[in-house]
Order: sequence, then structure tokens, then C-alpha cells
Amino acid sequence: MTIISRRLAFAGTGIALVLAVVVAYSMFGVDRIYAHIGKPYAEVVKDSSFPVERKTVIYPSDPPKVDSTWISSPVVITFDDPEHGFTLPKTIYGAVGYTKGKVDGITTSPMVESLPFDKTAALLDELQTMFRNANWTPEPVEGNDWIKVQSDDERRQLQAKLFDQADGVILLVPHKYSLLMHIKCYARCDERNVKTARYLIDVGLSRDHFSD
Repeated sequence: MTIISRRLAFAGTGIALVLAVVVAYSMFGVDRIYAHIGKPYAEVVKDSSFPVERKTVIYPSDPPKVDSTWISSPVVITFDDPEHGFTLPKTIYGAVGYTKGKVDGITTSPMVESLPFDKTAALLDELQTMFRNANWTPEPVEGNDWIKVQSDDERRQLQAKLFDQADGVILLVPHKYSLLMHIKCYARCDERNVKTARYLIDVGLSRDHFSD
């Protein structure tokens, strides 16, 4: 190996290390929320670095009731169930709702901005893989299944569909949790131009109201 080659290899290694550190720091420096359905509000406050108390709406009853925590700044949400938990990508949108002092719903878009279709489809595939690995399964009803984005043809079909309507899937941990995930065209959809349209993914979590 020549001196120039060694220098280029060393420089490439250095750049890779810097990028890894930047990515790790960007995630480490972001506030975090740790919540799951049924978790007491006080434990969400204790476990999270996000300023939950400051961002929570309190219903002015007697006694006051915790209503909802609103997200409008970068945060990473971890659904911290020990068996079916997962961590979503960073977001700047979302809310955690409470009933009788316990979490009863989480809604978010696991993105910080709308994205072109290819990037959104790649994120969707990553999310579905993560949910599978955490043992979430589609509700067993006709027409409900994992959103297909594996092949080029599947992605083309989905993109064409999204110009007219959203697509989604209901996932369950039977008799415990439900998760509704949507992918939708969000911006410049009327142009029907695959290069300019922008897309979002929405995720909502609640108790399982679907199983018998």
C-alpha cells in the first residue's frame, strides 16, 4: 500500500468514526419518553428525560386530573413494555393521553419531517420489522396485513394508491395492546408527481379493543 493509499484509508476510517459519534450524540442528546399503556403518570415523569410535567395538560377538576402530555420538540419515545417494547425514531410530533392517572394512548409520527416516498417506504419497512421482532401481529381480519414494500412492484403499487388514500395496518398484542400505523401522502399530493410528493407515517397505541 502506498503512502497516499494509507493516508486515504486512515482518513476514511476517521470520517466513519466521526459520523458514528455524531449519530450517537444526536440520539443521546435528545429527550426521551418512556411509556406504555397502563403505566402510571408518576412513573412516566420519573423515567423520562423529557419535561413531562411542564408539557402536561391538567384538567381543572377536584381533584385535578392528568389529561395529556404534548410533544412539540425533538424526543425519542420508547414503549417500555418488557416483552413487547420498542423504540421509535426521533419525532417532534405527538401526545400521550391518560385516564385515571395512567397512560391510555400514545400518538405520534416517528419522523421529524415529511419525506420522499422511497425514504418513507424504507422507514416503514424498518418499523414493521421492529414490530415483528417485538411480537406484534396483524389483527386477524380480512384485508388487514403488513404493508407490502419489499419489492419494487409493491412499492410502485403503494405509491400509486397513496395519491388517492392512506394505507394502514392494525397490529395487536392480543388482549393487551393495539397499534394502528398509517402511511399517507402529506404534501403536494394533488400534483401526482412521484418526485415532489412528500409522505408521513402515523402511529397510534392503545389498549386492545379488537380481540374477543
